[in-house]
Amino acid sequence: MVRDFPSARATLTLVAIVVPVLWFGEVRPNLVEAQWPWPGHAKPFSLPSYLPGDCTFYRAALVSLLEDGDLDLRNNVFWRVLSPDTQVAVGLRGEWYPKHPIAMAIAALPFYAVLGDRGLLLFNLAQLVVLDLLLLVAARRFASEGVALIVAVTFALGTLLRSAAHNFSPDVFSTLLVMSGVLLLTAARPAVAGVLLGAAVGAKWTNLVFLPISMVWTVLYQGWRPALRLAIGAAPFLAALAALNVHMFGSIWVTPYDRVGIHLLEVPRLEASHRTRFALPFWAGLGEQILDTRSGLLRSAPPILLSVAGAPLLFRRARAEAVLITVFSAAQLAIFAKYSDWMASNFGHRFLLTVVALGAVPAAALVAWLLDGLANKVSTGPRSNTSG
Repeated sequence: MVRDFPSARATLTLVAIVVPVLWFGEVRPNLVEAQWPWPGHAKPFSLPSYLPGDCTFYRAALVSLLEDGDLDLRNNVFWRVLSPDTQVAVGLRGEWYPKHPIAMAIAALPFYAVLGDRGLLLFNLAQLVVLDLLLLVAARRFASEGVALIVAVTFALGTLLRSAAHNFSPDVFSTLLVMSGVLLLTAARPAVAGVLLGAAVGAKWTNLVFLPISMVWTVLYQGWRPALRLAIGAAPFLAALAALNVHMFGSIWVTPYDRVGIHLLEVPRLEASHRTRFALPFWAGLGEQILDTRSGLLRSAPPILLSVAGAPLLFRRARAEAVLITVFSAAQLAIFAKYSDWMASNFGHRFLLTVVALGAVPAAALVAWLLDGLANKVSTGPRSNTSG
């Protein structure tokens, strides 16, 4: 198993390849901004093209924290342009709280404070490049530097990661935290891994499933004390989320997705909890999400086929890491197999982005094995059958 960290040369090479492609291929050609006069505000209400769909509401949470010091969004969006229905959660006292997790809004706040909306685009590009670098780090564990670079570039530019550049992506942020946690956990740094995996729950509620998996894996492969350090690292974030739920909705078990409002500008009421949207037949939903020709996993990330083929090889070379990566991936696939709104995405099956990123590890093991085999055949040359 290769354990060297990527060199500065490989790191700079990856950045030099990826950044121009993301900027000139994805971002710059699509930069557009719409604006509306906003009564009572000094500046117009703007919708940059890199804030599609839910992204505007992540910005609203950030702006509310920065300008008002709260999470009540009633005065942070021009609701005549964007409807609040299905996009905000109704608090105990009638507040319009963010439906979406707030961890990314908190992380991006300094970028917005300095650069405004362009700061959100810069934040997104920065988190995407960091995630691409983590692919290089992960691949380097099982391949030479050259092979790791090839695999990292392939996943960075040959999957939905490329399309995520023109966005303010919570899925990239979530995957960045989970990927970092996995790498630190396999490097025997459970306390820091716990911090990142705990923070990942604040980025996406479904990441909660990764914590018990990580606990069991750590007990099995590293022992009880590392597992305790993992739990201590994650605990403050879980406590903060629980306290926020109590403040907003009166219970640690009630999340914003359980209090989503509709008809808020007329006769407000709550729609059914979003937990009810995990109702697709498991195998049918899983098959569609993998094979769908518009947004399925294979369409969004064709290199994932290398990951599937490389998984048995990874199990032979590093069973512990293979178990962790496989169970994490299987858990995310299982959760979203039943999710009826899985197509709600601007750039492919974003809900399975963590599966794609983790897939760089078995893919690197496979490519390294194939190239080593080819090199051995070339070096030995053809055998002669002649006899004297």
